[in-house]
Amino acid sequence: MPALFLGHGNPMNALHENAWTRAWAAIGTALPRPRAVLAVSAHWYVPFTAVTAMASPRTLHDFGG
Repeated sequence: MPALFLGHGNPMNALHENAWTRAWAAIGTALPRPRAVLAVSAHWYVPFTAVTAMASPRTLHDFGG
């Protein structure tokens, strides 16, 4: 399984059609479907290590910094 490390850039890229989103779409079609996804965020601060391990975790919107 290939490993891919990306920064998300501007959150508005999720809504726009531009070179950035076209490149992400091309990467998505070129790689095999992942068996697992690990997301690491510097935006979520807790005083302990936390792991989410469920099929459909709830969405957290953190646009504050």
